[in-house]
Amino acid sequence: MFQQLYMLFKDNKKWMVLGGYFIVSLLLSVIIILIDTRIIPIQNYIPIILFTTVELAKEILGLLAGVLLTITTFTFSTILIVLTMYSSQFSPRVVENFLTNKITMKVLGIYVGGFLYSIINLLFMKNADSSFLVIGATVAVLYSVLCIIYFIVFVYTVSSSIQANKLIERLHDDSMESINHKIEFLKDNERINHYSVEQYDTKTKILVKKNGYFTLINFGLIGNLIKDLDCRIYIDSNIGDYLIKNQKIAYLYTKAEVKEDLIKELSNGFSIGDERYSLNDYMFSIQKIVELALRAISTGINDPYTAIQCIRMIGALLGKMAQIEGHYTIVQPPKSKGAIIHKSVDFRKDIYFTFYQIVHYGKKDLSVILALFEALEIIKRQGTAYNQIVVKEFAEYIYCNSISEYSHKMDIDLLKERRNEFL
Repeated sequence: MFQQLYMLFKDNKKWMVLGGYFIVSLLLSVIIILIDTRIIPIQNYIPIILFTTVELAKEILGLLAGVLLTITTFTFSTILIVLTMYSSQFSPRVVENFLTNKITMKVLGIYVGGFLYSIINLLFMKNADSSFLVIGATVAVLYSVLCIIYFIVFVYTVSSSIQANKLIERLHDDSMESINHKIEFLKDNERINHYSVEQYDTKTKILVKKNGYFTLINFGLIGNLIKDLDCRIYIDSNIGDYLIKNQKIAYLYTKAEVKEDLIKELSNGFSIGDERYSLNDYMFSIQKIVELALRAISTGINDPYTAIQCIRMIGALLGKMAQIEGHYTIVQPPKSKGAIIHKSVDFRKDIYFTFYQIVHYGKKDLSVILALFEALEIIKRQGTAYNQIVVKEFAEYIYCNSISEYSHKMDIDLLKERRNEFL
């Protein structure tokens, strides 16, 4: 349930944050209007220094409304420029990281909320007696100070966001959070290397209901549906896979035929979304760093040191994943006869699909190849016995794919030396 709510929040995060500031601004406007029109008689409890005349308040509110509208336009233009740069220089996948940044959304919300406050108060200022003293302008001035502070923070955020090393660090932190979330889930469930369903006679396909990315498994819902059924559900797809309508996502193994209604209800336990999410899709998080590395070693950019930093970060992330034993996760719902089998982590495939493009496009750059061996050493130090064998196998893969690109004895000797460290 928590993950479903999180996905809903992620889908509508920008609108929820902006909507929140709209509501706060609207409530603040209503309260100030009620005070200034003497409907809420608390003027005697407010310091006299905070009051202004109605005419001055109108001037301040009108000026502030124009300034906030201008600075909102400037901020929006800056965001579009940064998004364009992210897409062209880094990767289209990291655009969302900047767009959903807390400061980015807060700045837009505060500016638009301030404009809304100024306009509403200016509209209802005519209802205030010209002989009254009002506090609407004072609140607007205090609000403008907050806007200035957030503008400074926004400028700093933008200046740091366009730096490749800062972006890599943020992506690393997001990926580590996703991996830690995955490891915590795996710790609570049994991990095995092999599974058997020979005792079941019937095998039924579970199909997805629409096109999209496989984003979430509702183990609670599925567990409730199979609690009285002696069965096994094998989930044949991984989180992050793109599936089409009526494509197989899992198998239901039972001893007898089951009702079609149960199969349809089980398909509701698999969430299909329009985009991938980093929280429960650690490979998507790592993929963003891989794309930065590939962009850095491209002939157009030729920035091997950025690629090397990315490769080292990936090594640290896969090192965490290398600590996981087994191939399959067994989720056994409480007091249930059935069980759910999910091939959620396959380290051999993960390390291959993470590095194979970097090996292909970077094999002519010795510094990149050496960085790959360095990353493998980081992974090997943290990996289980089986995963260390996988690392050794992949070290041989890197060596065989790159050695033909070098002819000088010094380069060849260095590559052989690094390869031999994994033998």
